Amino acid sequence: MGPFRTLALLAIVGTTVYALPNEPKDGKAIGIFNVVRFPNDVCNTETAMNGTCYTAEECSDRDGVATGSCADGFGVCCVISLACGATTSENCTYLSLASTAAVAGTACTYTICPASSTVSRIRLDLTMFNIAAPFGPGIPTDRTGAAANTVNTQGATGQCTMDTFQVTGSGGASPVICGSNDGQHMIVDTDGAACVTAAFSFGMDTATRNYRIHAIQYDRLNEMGGPAGCLQFFTGATGTVNTFNWVAVATSTHLANQDYDVCVRRLADRCSICWSPIITGDQTPTQGTFGLSNGLTAADAVAKSGAGAGCAADAAAATMDSNDYIIIPNGIQDGVAAAVVVMGTDKFCGRFLNSAAAGAQVDTTICSRITPFKLSVFTDGDERHAANGAVMAAKNEASAGVAGGTEPLGTMGFSLGFTQVAC
Repeated sequence: MGPFRTLALLAIVGTTVYALPNEPKDGKAIGIFNVVRFPNDVCNTETAMNGTCYTAEECSDRDGVATGSCADGFGVCCVISLACGATTSENCTYLSLASTAAVAGTACTYTICPASSTVSRIRLDLTMFNIAAPFGPGIPTDRTGAAANTVNTQGATGQCTMDTFQVTGSGGASPVICGSNDGQHMIVDTDGAACVTAAFSFGMDTATRNYRIHAIQYDRLNEMGGPAGCLQFFTGATGTVNTFNWVAVATSTHLANQDYDVCVRRLADRCSICWSPIITGDQTPTQGTFGLSNGLTAADAVAKSGAGAGCAADAAAATMDSNDYIIIPNGIQDGVAAAVVVMGTDKFCGRFLNSAAAGAQVDTTICSRITPFKLSVFTDGDERHAANGAVMAAKNEASAGVAGGTEPLGTMGFSLGFTQVAC
């Protein structure tokens, strides 16, 4: 076959295809060859995880796993998983552990660096997250608090005494968490240069441990990353916010030393946001899904709500209690007439979500018109339990009190739903 005939044949059937990152997909001729360009977008894999669209060679260079195709078959959906101690600047990566006691007594740190100088927020979706639980008050078999009432353990409730997880960015560190946190997320700030670290520490027990965390980077112009300083960010007209280590009413123990903001993106034509427990409780008693701090009084050891100044901790030695609460800015009980000018309450605590200054035994819906929409969470490091004397017993967060014995414990935490209300 002559050289000219060979060249003609190559021009017809010898198209060369390769990918160039971050370029729009189109074909451009270079001589007699075609070059296919496609962007490195997020893609769906044949598993439950997302990947990044790369050529097969690029995926291999990044130690990724090709799972499915993308870019009309010219690319592969590449899933990149970090090993313990690894560093990456790739977007859409996974941190995972599928073992159990094999990691006992070890530490593991992942480092995630900005993919570009314009990245300002890095989100960690805890799609699966189970490490050792915090110290608890002996629920559900003991609802008196006696199991936690010893010299050595009284201040331990809610503390991550075995395993810990914490994320640190340029804006500071997240709260320390542990326990069961499937479906939760954290978002931390970066200045576009500083890397984010996700650090685990595992104790020596044989607790079952497994996690899969999806790390996603957001450009400063991408509002889906949420406002700076917001540890959690929700974008729907409705949603559910849980304290970390939320499992169920009967078995949850909220974590100690939490201090963070939950932000909600305000939708068009929505002027207020309303919050209420997913399960509303009352004095019948029905167990609701809100329980923060003692919510009891020395005069009558019955679980109640707390609001405003009623959420301030009592530091007197005989009646000392803890200081846990949420902030709903200028929160007003739903149903107050719009024409009535009412000064709301910021702090809410106790065993029922209610704005009553004197305490109440029923959950209500609390609304706020303050924008941007935000809920702040604060728990201290001292979950108080019963001691000698009836007064201190009334400050027992781990006790169901004397009103039927089924109210939420003050150590439970919360599961709150929100709804954005139209103007």
